[in-house]
Order: sequence, then C-alpha cells, then structure tokens
Amino acid sequence: MPHTRFNFGQFTLALSLPLALSAGCLTLFGMPEVLLAQGIPERWESQNYKAPSNIGAPGRTREAGTRSLNRTCDSNGKQLTALLPKSQFGVTSAQYPTLFVYIPAFGTETVPMPVEFVLEAQDGKEVYKATFKTSGIPGILTLGMPTRAGLSPLKVDQDYHWRFSVICNKNERSQDIVVGGVVRRVELDSTLKEQLMVASPEEQVELYAEAGIWQDALLTLVQLRRDNPTDLKLAADWEKLLKAVELGDIAQEPIEPMSTTTLRELNLSQPQENVQILLE
Repeated sequence: MPHTRFNFGQFTLALSLPLALSAGCLTLFGMPEVLLAQGIPERWESQNYKAPSNIGAPGRTREAGTRSLNRTCDSNGKQLTALLPKSQFGVTSAQYPTLFVYIPAFGTETVPMPVEFVLEAQDGKEVYKATFKTSGIPGILTLGMPTRAGLSPLKVDQDYHWRFSVICNKNERSQDIVVGGVVRRVELDSTLKEQLMVASPEEQVELYAEAGIWQDALLTLVQLRRDNPTDLKLAADWEKLLKAVELGDIAQEPIEPMSTTTLRELNLSQPQENVQILLE
C-alpha cells in the first residue's frame, strides 16, 4: 500500500469561541507558534487526506445481525460501532494506542459474547490478535495494545489496520459482525508537546482535539469520565466530542471499566482467551 501523508484541515469551532488560529486552520506538520485550547471542535473534519485503498472494509459501524443467521447475534437496537470519525481514521501520538468500540446487547443482555481484535501492519502483516469474551452488558469497550510480551511500538507515519469482530458462530466466521478502521502514530509538534506538559487533563482533551489527534483526545476524556463519573461538564464534553463525529447516539452509553476489557489485562490462564503476537 502506498504511503500517504495526512494533512489536518479546518475544524469548525463554535461561533462563541475566540479564534486564536488563523482562519481556524491547523496542520499537524505546520503548527503555529502559539496554540491555545479553544474547546472541542463542533465538527471533526479532515481535508486533503487520501484514505488507504482498503480502508472501507470493515466500516466503523455494522448493524448487528445484518450478516448473521444466528439469533444470538440479534441486537436490541444500536449498532456495533468503532469510535472513530467517519473517515475510519484515528491519529495517535502513543507508541501503544488505545482504541474503543461500542458493543450493543446481543440476544439476552447478560450473555457474554466471544470477540476478536486484530491489528495489521501497513503491509498487511498481522502483528497482534486477541480473542476474549465480553461481559454481555452493552457499553463502550477499551482495546489497549499490550506493552509487554515483546510487541514493538507502532511505527511513526505508518497506517495500521484494526478490526473488532463479534463471533456469532465459531464454525462459520463469515457470520461475524465486524467493525474497524486505521490508526496512525505521529510525532507531535514541539509547541504542542510543551503545552500538553503544563495543561490540565481537560485542556489536554481540547488541545488533542484541535490538533486532530483523535485517539489521544478520546482516551484522555474517557479517563477523566471514569475518574469523575458525576461531573456534568465532562459529560457534556463527551457528548460534544462524539457528536462532532456523528456518534451522538452512543454518548449516553456506559463506559466499561478499563480493568475488565483492556487487552493489557487479559488473564492468559483462562481458556476462552487467546493472544497471539507476531514479532517483527
């Protein structure tokens, strides 16, 4: 797959917010000397970005049950959803990024579902795969990259494809319900690095959002919401961030505790869980 370069374009900000950026425009590789937190952009847009040729499969949303003949994969309304912009593209500065998916209730609410998470390198090589079971309760799941067991950090400026599958029939994987997208690790501008060092977590969310660093903005806000579940301002910021990428319909869904869903904490002694790491 040919290498593509990501240019972040204009973000439409609330009219009531002061504009510190010329014409409201910011590019990751050409940041102005002064960058002030302006709040979460009302609409997340990426201009001049040519998506990888196979980014369209799978999509960021997949209606539960549309591909499955197994009634256990019938959902109660909402879709299985990757928390990504409509481009299916998420940027991170982390060596081991954290991804998120919303999983609805399938069949009976309390029935755990077998799922699979796969990460592939830009050349299509599978570098990480894990299977485990969900709690069965609908909510937003955390998918973390393992920092141990020899998994190499994501390479800068390379696209990694990931997919999350609900396994409806282990003997017929064509019935899986699948979502996913692309994640790219980037180096942050020195100015942004300095501002993040002195910013509060709330300000960090805004700085990441304005710079187009989707995965880091999302993770920072998720962590804030976990630590402050009754904070109405954080709840409003969460809703605004998801609405900016047209995911407002899941803004009220619960966020699963990280310890129960993150791949960093998989208990490998349990037989239903499997992790495979392919070293470079």
